[in-house]
Amino acid sequence: MNKNKKMNLQRFAEGNYIGSKDASALIPEQVSEQIMQSAIQNSVVLQLGRKLQNMTSNRTSMPVLDMLPVAYFVSGEPGVKKTTKQAWDKKFITAEEIAVIVPIPEAVLDDAEYDIWAEVKPRVTEAFGKVIDGAILFDVDKPSTWRDGVVTTATKAQSVVTLGA
Repeated sequence: MNKNKKMNLQRFAEGNYIGSKDASALIPEQVSEQIMQSAIQNSVVLQLGRKLQNMTSNRTSMPVLDMLPVAYFVSGEPGVKKTTKQAWDKKFITAEEIAVIVPIPEAVLDDAEYDIWAEVKPRVTEAFGKVIDGAILFDVDKPSTWRDGVVTTATKAQSVVTLGA
């Protein structure tokens, strides 16, 4: 390996390069914002979930209710009342990137009589919604940094109801 290649690799290893964080001010958000908004419309989970604050890094922690209080009927004399409690736990949210590349040769774009991107974009956002729902609900292609999906969690907690039962 020549001396210049070694120096370039060393600079890269030391972080001497322009990464996406460094150039974020130069990257337009309009397309990605439009795609994310459309992905929300194509995801059952994102439609029904609560929107959290934008994350400033790929991992953040938040307190969540971990134990609910339980109420009881007071019966008989002397009417002893039971105690209960409520508790919180710190949970972590890890953001993972969803991406797809749809290669379209420039010659095809030049020769096309209509807007190909207008045809591709809705299918991409549908695919984003599908992958989000599959991962969150059923563990399908779920990132390893994410907790178990809703169905797995409910099954482990024996909170499963059979239809028709």
